[in-house]
Amino acid sequence: MHNDIPKYNLLAAFAAVMEHGSLSKAAEHLNTNQSTISTMLGRLKNEVQQELFIRSGRGVAPTNYSVNLYAQIQEPLQQLNSVFHSFGQFDAAHSKRNFVITAPEHLQWVLLDQFAKLPNKNISLEVFDQPVYEENIYDALITQEYDLMIDILPPKEPSLNSQKLYDGDFVVVCSQDHPRIQGSLSEAQYMQEEHAVLERKRQHLYTMSHYTNIDLSKRRVAYHGGSLFSNIMMCSQSHYLSAVPLSMALQFEERLQLQVFRPPFEFKPVSNYLIWPKKVTQDPANTWLRNELINIANKIEEYMQENFQ
Repeated sequence: MHNDIPKYNLLAAFAAVMEHGSLSKAAEHLNTNQSTISTMLGRLKNEVQQELFIRSGRGVAPTNYSVNLYAQIQEPLQQLNSVFHSFGQFDAAHSKRNFVITAPEHLQWVLLDQFAKLPNKNISLEVFDQPVYEENIYDALITQEYDLMIDILPPKEPSLNSQKLYDGDFVVVCSQDHPRIQGSLSEAQYMQEEHAVLERKRQHLYTMSHYTNIDLSKRRVAYHGGSLFSNIMMCSQSHYLSAVPLSMALQFEERLQLQVFRPPFEFKPVSNYLIWPKKVTQDPANTWLRNELINIANKIEEYMQENFQ
């Protein structure tokens, strides 16, 4: 091995390929082209006198040497990235910035509404719905197409940081003119009625299965919706029941003339997490964004406590 320590940009390119599994995705992440990444890997290979990657399907797989090298350099690289980002400037009162995030459906309108009320009109928020397929859920965050993500489960990706934002309950909704349910809801009624359910899975389970141990397969499902809002709309125009986060139920309770009930069975709260790339932890703009979302979450918690007992 040569005596010179490989330059930072070579290790940064190597780390990007390790994290993304392909030269093209690494190039996109580093805002360069695949040829440049290939050249950098070639230079690093010459520096260390070791094979770094082998072809694997449409991407590349690391050699054992690369796995060990990455384990040694990952944290120092992240620290250096944090130092570089910390030199960036952001002034919430005067800076111009469009933040891009992805968030669960029950928070999207609230976040957009709160950002619209900021005194600095040069700061805006753009919100994307979350990917339908779980295996792709972190891709755009890792490549920094999004500044930040809010999700109901913490990430396992080593390149991401997370922090619990708040815990909220889910509730059961139905129309105010439901012929059999008025003012209260029992577990027997819940199981006997027809349901509108969210057709999305997380960690191989339908979303609600993460929060209760009752046998949800015994429910009579009438409608499989792709979004919480479509389920709420279906309930308002029918005699179906649906489970939704409390914050969303309170948004539409009066507009859609809904009854809102606590689940008539044991359940766990719905946790919401802030998730962001580790490399921007010290970035002033991203730090401000996280703090602003924490402030909004505190308002959401207060609103839920005041409006639902």
